[in-house]
This record gives sequence, structure tokens and C-alpha cells, in this order.
Amino acid sequence: MRSGAADTERVDREIDFFSNWVVHPEGDALRFERERRLLREARPDGLGSVLSLGCGRGLFETLLAADAERVLGIDVSPESIEAARARAAELGVANVAFERRDIADFAFEERFDTIVCVGFLHHLSDADGLALLQRMRRHLAPGGLVHTQDPNADGVLRKVGRVVLGHRYDTYHSADERELVPGRVRDAFLAAGYAQATVRYVDLTLIPGMQLFPNAPSWTMGAFATVDRAFCASPFARWASGFAVDARR
Repeated sequence: MRSGAADTERVDREIDFFSNWVVHPEGDALRFERERRLLREARPDGLGSVLSLGCGRGLFETLLAADAERVLGIDVSPESIEAARARAAELGVANVAFERRDIADFAFEERFDTIVCVGFLHHLSDADGLALLQRMRRHLAPGGLVHTQDPNADGVLRKVGRVVLGHRYDTYHSADERELVPGRVRDAFLAAGYAQATVRYVDLTLIPGMQLFPNAPSWTMGAFATVDRAFCASPFARWASGFAVDARR
């Protein structure tokens, strides 16, 4: 994610893909509720000051506001930032702000208690991902938490999806994203200087389901979320579709 023509083209591809990304709204809400629960478990005394990378339309950030002193969301898309600001204003959420920034090169004088990076690391190369982890650590207060969530390269439904959907499988993903190996992401956090990093498996059917069935009855999304919670608490969890890493400075 360095500046230049290639990076500009990549950013334009990402913005174009996600501006046309259609998912089940109830599934999207349940996904963010789950991430909020995971953060509450990791930081039961509150999130303090929060920095959210790749905030998009601000759905997650406005949700986190009740658990935080303040939340700052950043994103490269001006349309997303405008939509996020409008959402916060409509909901009357006063402790949330949004800024357009290059997520690879952001810099702040302050440090944050919690940094959230949901669905973003897997859009980066290994080298750029490590650089981002190091940058996040520099902006993290002592004892602070970084929470990431990404697709699992070992996910069983992902392997099935490639067979069943064939070339259609790639239409549900942007050209620049990939799937990550959980243990390697954990090791990358430790290599970046974090004191500890823990992998948690979080998703089996909800994220695939909200993309494949955007017009399904709302109860189906609730059923997916229930299945996911049971599966991710089972001995088979390592074959989940998505995983989170919680890392502390």
C-alpha cells in the first residue's frame, strides 16, 4: 500500500467493488454485533479511545460508541466517510468522528486504547500487513488492544464454495483480497512487537450467507449466527470461515 500509480489503481478497484457490494442488512448488523461482543469480552472495563481502520459507512463505529469514550473511524473512500458522518448525525451519536485518510500511512500524535481493523488485513500483502501492524502498535497506548477479523484460509465452507460456485466464487471478493492463515497472522503480530496475540474463530455461515442470500428472510441470518456460535465453540472451530486476533501492546 505505497503511494503511486499501482496503489491508486488498487484503491480505485477496492472503492468500486465495495460501493456495489450487496449484503443482507440484518446479517451485516449481526456481524457487527458479534464483533462488539468480542471486544466487550476482551475489554470488559470499556474500550476507551478507539481508532477504527477501514470504517466504511460507519455502521460498526456508531455501534461501538456506547462502549467507548470516543471513536475515530478512517477510510480512503470519500463517499463512505460522507455516509458515515450522515449516519452518526442521524443517530445523534456525538462521540464518533470520521476522517478520510490513507490507512497505510495514517499518523496521529495521540495513542488509542483500542484499535479495530475488521476485514482489512486480508487486502494487504504480507509486507504491507506487517508494516500496518507495526504502525498500529506505535499508535496503541500501553496495555491497549488491537482487534482484527479476516477470512480463514483453512475454512471448510470456503473450499466447498470454490467447488460449488466455480468462477462465481471470485465475484464475491475484490480482486486484491485473499484469505489468511490464522497462525501466521498471530505470528506476524508477535514479530511486530506485540506482547501477546490470541486467535479466536468467529464465523462459519453468517458472512458467506449474507452475501449469497441478500434478500433472504431475516430469521435465516439469526439462524446462521446461532450456528456460528456453536461451531466456533466446538473442536472443529479451526475450520471456520473467519477468525479474529486480539493483540496487546
